Amino acid sequence: MSTVLNIIYVFNSFPIIWTMTKGDPANRTDTLVTYLYKLAFYNGKQGEASAVSVIGFIILLCCASVYMVYTLRKGDEEL
Repeated sequence: MSTVLNIIYVFNSFPIIWTMTKGDPANRTDTLVTYLYKLAFYNGKQGEASAVSVIGFIILLCCASVYMVYTLRKGDEEL
Protein backbone atom coordinates (compact mmCIF):
# COMPACT_ATOMS: atom_id res chain seq x y z
CA MET A 1 0.00 0.00 0.00
CA SER A 2 2.81 2.39 0.76
CA THR A 3 4.24 1.77 -2.72
CA VAL A 4 1.05 2.94 -4.42
CA LEU A 5 0.79 5.98 -2.15
CA ASN A 6 4.43 6.87 -2.80
CA ILE A 7 3.93 6.65 -6.58
CA ILE A 8 0.90 8.93 -6.33
CA TYR A 9 2.78 11.39 -4.11
CA VAL A 10 5.81 11.54 -6.41
CA PHE A 11 3.61 11.77 -9.49
CA ASN A 12 1.80 14.78 -8.04
CA SER A 13 4.77 16.59 -6.50
CA PHE A 14 3.71 19.89 -8.00
CA PRO A 15 4.38 22.42 -5.20
CA ILE A 16 8.03 21.52 -4.67
CA ILE A 17 8.97 21.62 -8.35
CA TRP A 18 6.89 24.70 -9.13
CA THR A 19 8.25 26.70 -6.19
CA MET A 20 11.88 25.90 -6.92
CA THR A 21 12.17 25.85 -10.72
CA LYS A 22 8.78 26.28 -12.46
CA GLY A 23 9.96 23.58 -14.88
CA ASP A 24 12.94 25.59 -16.09
CA PRO A 25 15.74 25.60 -17.32
CA ALA A 26 14.60 24.49 -20.76
CA ASN A 27 11.72 22.46 -19.25
CA ARG A 28 14.19 19.94 -17.80
CA THR A 29 12.37 19.66 -14.47
CA ASP A 30 8.86 19.52 -15.91
CA THR A 31 6.68 16.70 -14.71
CA LEU A 32 3.30 15.78 -16.12
CA VAL A 33 1.58 17.95 -13.54
CA THR A 34 3.74 21.05 -14.12
CA TYR A 35 3.33 20.60 -17.88
CA LEU A 36 -0.44 20.40 -17.36
CA TYR A 37 -0.39 23.59 -15.29
CA LYS A 38 1.61 25.46 -17.93
CA LEU A 39 -0.78 24.31 -20.66
CA ALA A 40 -3.87 25.37 -18.76
CA PHE A 41 -2.84 28.64 -17.14
CA TYR A 42 0.06 30.04 -19.18
CA ASN A 43 -0.86 28.90 -22.68
CA GLY A 44 -4.64 28.94 -22.21
CA LYS A 45 -5.10 25.45 -23.64
CA GLN A 46 -7.61 24.00 -21.20
CA GLY A 47 -8.68 21.23 -23.58
CA GLU A 48 -5.16 19.90 -23.99
CA ALA A 49 -4.56 20.24 -20.25
CA SER A 50 -7.66 18.18 -19.47
CA ALA A 51 -6.47 15.51 -21.93
CA VAL A 52 -3.09 15.42 -20.16
CA SER A 53 -4.84 15.07 -16.80
CA VAL A 54 -6.86 12.12 -18.09
CA ILE A 55 -3.63 10.49 -19.31
CA GLY A 56 -2.11 11.04 -15.86
CA PHE A 57 -5.15 9.48 -14.24
CA ILE A 58 -4.90 6.45 -16.52
CA ILE A 59 -1.21 6.01 -15.68
CA LEU A 60 -1.94 6.12 -11.94
CA LEU A 61 -4.92 3.80 -12.39
CA CYS A 62 -2.72 1.27 -14.19
CA CYS A 63 -0.08 1.40 -11.45
CA ALA A 64 -2.68 0.94 -8.72
CA SER A 65 -4.43 -1.85 -10.66
CA VAL A 66 -1.21 -3.80 -11.22
CA TYR A 67 -0.36 -3.47 -7.56
CA MET A 68 -3.81 -4.57 -6.43
CA VAL A 69 -3.86 -7.59 -8.78
CA TYR A 70 -0.40 -8.62 -7.58
CA THR A 71 -1.42 -8.20 -3.94
CA LEU A 72 -4.67 -10.15 -4.34
CA ARG A 73 -2.94 -13.02 -6.15
CA LYS A 74 -0.25 -13.16 -3.50
CA GLY A 75 -2.96 -13.16 -0.81
CA ASP A 76 -4.81 -16.05 -2.51
CA GLU A 77 -1.64 -18.17 -2.60
CA GLU A 78 -1.18 -17.80 1.16
CA LEU A 79 -4.64 -19.16 1.93
